Amino acid sequence: METTTDLIVVADPDENVKKGFQRLFSSHKNVVCFSESDPALLFLKQNPGTSVVFSCFNLPGRGGTAFLRAAETLAPQATRIMLTREKSAEAIKKTLNEGHAFMYLEKPCQPTELVTAMETALTHHRQLAKDRALLERTLAGSVKLLIDMLALFHPEAFRRTAIVRKQALKLAKALGLKKTWELEMAVMLSPLGEALLPKQILARYRAARSLTEQERDVLDRAPAQSRELLKNIPQLEKVSEYLYLSGCGYDGSGFPKDGPTGQDIPLVSRILKLLTDLWYASPESGPDAASFEALTINWRKYDPKLLELARNVLMDDVPEARRKHVAQCYIRSLRPGDILVDDALTESSHELVLSRGHLLTPTTIRRLEHFHQTAGVRQPIRVERHEVVEELLGDAG
Repeated sequence: METTTDLIVVADPDENVKKGFQRLFSSHKNVVCFSESDPALLFLKQNPGTSVVFSCFNLPGRGGTAFLRAAETLAPQATRIMLTREKSAEAIKKTLNEGHAFMYLEKPCQPTELVTAMETALTHHRQLAKDRALLERTLAGSVKLLIDMLALFHPEAFRRTAIVRKQALKLAKALGLKKTWELEMAVMLSPLGEALLPKQILARYRAARSLTEQERDVLDRAPAQSRELLKNIPQLEKVSEYLYLSGCGYDGSGFPKDGPTGQDIPLVSRILKLLTDLWYASPESGPDAASFEALTINWRKYDPKLLELARNVLMDDVPEARRKHVAQCYIRSLRPGDILVDDALTESSHELVLSRGHLLTPTTIRRLEHFHQTAGVRQPIRVERHEVVEELLGDAG
């Protein structure tokens, strides 16, 4: 077998079994062994990308069947295999139906049989990973289309997603998070609850004005409405829960009233809470020292380590790899690839047309032209223009 980075978890108190796995696979696989269920589950929680999970039937702790079922939640793409001396039809039925095992092997198991089982399990795992990646790309495209459509009707609610997504990815990199799909989906869908609210209630809430009991009730129901809309969409079940809990303060404040506190709040929810509040505390140019001071006043609402990390990561002075400059353009001079520095507003009523941070495409430029013809758009418009793009366009001309 060739050397790979596949992570194999073996949960079995039998020392001979663990030594056998190490002897057969440790030279080309990363094999981690446990004698009880709970330490193995903690490891899987920290390593959700595990490739294959082996368990005996009578595993100390939760038992093999319950262990495999819990492993499915923590490492959904891992192939689960039961390895045991139990030969009864009831044990096999329980393993397959309740533990959702991919394969059932009887002890003693010959080395050649175990090697074949490992190869089959890894093939299954890689197919699951491939299918998941395809589904995530498809779903991400669908969500992007949904967001673009909703942004046409609720531009104020969705104006922050582009900038907050960049900030979330910077935090994720600093935290060492390798998989950010659920975080990105949560950021993109985070304004959904606001889009469902009457604009006057949202405006009063953001301005810290007093709300009637009826208005407060409408506001309180918004997180639950978002969760109900999303939880039945495949692969968005966790995202819907992260959004539902993103209003939870680290100290137990916020929504929902009976929600988790501290580290019990999912990390994605804590990141969303912090970055959403930072957005509203920041000027048009982005977060500054005053923005973080505003959050520090209510520091108990935020994960303290996350707040400090955000301060360091989002306010660094490292120059960008690609040079850029700000240009003032009339609509006819806008180019695909330009990024709006300020919100594009209608000329008379100052209604939002496109939010700052928006990457312009031929479609969005045509949309600005249409709005200018019908309602007028304030010009000139400040955009961030990368010099690399400008030089390429100049060469093409």
